[in-house]
Amino acid sequence: MGNPTYTPFQENWHNGGFLVSQANGHQSIEQGTLTGGVKVLAGTVLGTVLSALTAVAAALGTNTGNGTFGPITPQAAPATMIGTYSVALTSASAFSVTAPDGQTATGTVGSAFSGLGVGFTITAGATPFVAGDTFALVTTATPGNPTIASSAGTNTGNGTIGTLSVQGYAAKAGVYSVEFDDATHFVVSDPTGAEIGHGTTGAVFKAGGLSFTITAGGTAFVPSDSFTITIAAGSSKYKPFDPANVDGSQIPSAILFASKDVTNMDKPCAVVVRLAEVNASELVWPTGMGAAAIAAALAQLKALTIIPR
Repeated sequence: MGNPTYTPFQENWHNGGFLVSQANGHQSIEQGTLTGGVKVLAGTVLGTVLSALTAVAAALGTNTGNGTFGPITPQAAPATMIGTYSVALTSASAFSVTAPDGQTATGTVGSAFSGLGVGFTITAGATPFVAGDTFALVTTATPGNPTIASSAGTNTGNGTIGTLSVQGYAAKAGVYSVEFDDATHFVVSDPTGAEIGHGTTGAVFKAGGLSFTITAGGTAFVPSDSFTITIAAGSSKYKPFDPANVDGSQIPSAILFASKDVTNMDKPCAVVVRLAEVNASELVWPTGMGAAAIAAALAQLKALTIIPR
């Protein structure tokens, strides 16, 4: 009597099968909308659809709104800092303030602001402010009594900001600010006012999901010269990740929990976005994607606290 023959068991692809572990409760998973026009398997690495980046060469203080700024008063506690305070409108009625040391606070148009060592009121005009309108407060050192002045106007320097692209991980929707410290050095802040990096004219800046180069012109930049970089919200739908895409989904941002067929219409979906360990061998990638590109994408997922094993 010969040895019996057995048919090997092959496990079907199933929902959540790629997960090794996840955070308690629902911390690892979010709800979203899946698009792409194809059937998408559980474990497929996804990106988030954003509309194209746009750069607006707007000098600090060159505003759409025609409201007024002031009067400005120094404060004793906390003490007024010497340097440049940046005030950026985040909407028609709200603004953020960044102190010379990088601390931030928020305020409302029409209400007195007091904090970070300064006090002032921004008054709305007949033309509403828009997100990206800005003011600069320049404080100078006078013993025991610092003086403060607000500034407006166009950039002194006539350099240009070059082609923008998404880099590393998804950029945030909103208005980024680029402000010069001197003729060649600048600081970049994201839409929440958080500083994301420092750059130098003539060199590629890459941080916070952005990549761009500022080229110096015949007239040098001066402190408080600035640009704004606006990232539109796009649809914020999830779509199968592909490094060849150009709509934002070329950056990994999530993993699909359950298979969905979106051939004919977009559908709600559950996605793993953070605080999880995943089986790298069970993730689904674009056809023909090479090992180096997969390794780079896995590193991007790791930065989101999605850890491949």
